[in-house]
Amino acid sequence: MLISFITFIAMQPNIEQLKATYKNLPSDKLINLAISEAASLRPEAFEILKTEIKSRGLDNDITNGIDAQFIDTTSLAFDDYVLLIRSQPCPVCNSAKQPLNAVVIGTVKSFILLTRYKRKLMIACPTCLQQANQKGTSTTALLGWWGLPWGIIRSAQALTGNMKANKKIRANEPSDTLIAFIKTNIGVIEGVRTNQQSLQLMLDSVNKR
Repeated sequence: MLISFITFIAMQPNIEQLKATYKNLPSDKLINLAISEAASLRPEAFEILKTEIKSRGLDNDITNGIDAQFIDTTSLAFDDYVLLIRSQPCPVCNSAKQPLNAVVIGTVKSFILLTRYKRKLMIACPTCLQQANQKGTSTTALLGWWGLPWGIIRSAQALTGNMKANKKIRANEPSDTLIAFIKTNIGVIEGVRTNQQSLQLMLDSVNKR
C-alpha cells in the first residue's frame, strides 16, 4: 500500500511542470479545462490555472465559471442556476409556459441477435418530456423484446426507468437528473448565463446527443 501511494505521488506533476503545461496549452483548451474540470484539480493546480488565465487577460466570466464549480448544491447561489435553466424556453417546442426539467429516457430496439439500448438525457418542458418518454416506451414495448437474451433484459430495464422518469416529469421540483446536469456543467452555464442564445444552444445540444 505504501509503495502504491509513493508511486501515485511520484506520477503527479510538480508545480513547475504544471506551470509549463498550462502555459503551453492553447487558450481554447485552457478555457475548456477551466470551466469543465477545475473542481477536480488539486489545490495547487487550481491556483496555477487561475493565474495563467489572468496572465493571458482572458474574460472574467471564465474565472467566474471556475468559482461556480465550488458552489454547494444546497446553497441559495446554486438555486439561482437551477432557476436560470428552468426559466429558459423549451429547446424542443420553444414554449416558456412551463419550467424545464430533465430526465433520462430509455429506448430499446432488438433484431434477434442484436439489441440496442439507448439512454438519452433530455431537458425540456414537461409536455415535451412526456411525449419523448411515451415514444421511448412505445418503441421499446414494440421492438425491444425480440433479441435474446438482452432484448428482454434491456427492455425491462428501460420500461422500469421510463416509469420512474414519468413520475419526475409530473413533479414540480427539479429532478435529480437536472440537478446533476447543472452541477456538472455549472462552469459552462456561468460563462454563458448572460447570453440567451448561447444558453439555448447549450440546452439544444444536450437533446441532440
